[in-house]
Amino acid sequence: MKFLIILLLASFCWPPHTMLKEKWLIEKESNLYFEGRTNISNFRCGITSYLRPDTLCFCREDASKAILGVKGGLSIDVNGFECQQSYMNKDVLKALKSKECPLMKISLLSIGNFTSNVPHVKGKVAISLAGVTRILDVDYTVQPIDDSNLRLYGKQQVLFSDFELTPPRKMAGLVKVEQQIDVNFMLALRLLK
Repeated sequence: MKFLIILLLASFCWPPHTMLKEKWLIEKESNLYFEGRTNISNFRCGITSYLRPDTLCFCREDASKAILGVKGGLSIDVNGFECQQSYMNKDVLKALKSKECPLMKISLLSIGNFTSNVPHVKGKVAISLAGVTRILDVDYTVQPIDDSNLRLYGKQQVLFSDFELTPPRKMAGLVKVEQQIDVNFMLALRLLK
């Protein structure tokens, strides 16, 4: 009986929480690239524009604007990756198993609360590549453009072996790509009203 009275009193004391769900469109100027090294030089491969109409949903607590959750992500056609060194294209696509698994999926799982004073936050993403999914910590930088546009930058170091991939090789193994690559992305987001 005491428990019921305490529960009843507590329900009058706590303000009701309303959820504000914001849907953000991922704009076509969004991009993703990765940089790696060989035993001879550096290379960079990327997708310079994003053509799929994907959205993210930020769930906020109405009063404080604190982000309680994020839902959504993007699907990237692996065959769309192009390397600055064109001789790397074929080998990188083969290493990423683009024929067997042509889509890479990135799902945003969490993001810290950001403000104009605190633009650097941490979060988590799930990356599915070549049939393997890994959950990774990501460092985000949020750059508000105006009330309905923002840029979300992220970066993370990964290994080919994280996704059970073998780094590409050129010229009968004389040119070898190192295991570690640096993945960077920029999502241009527009608030849907």
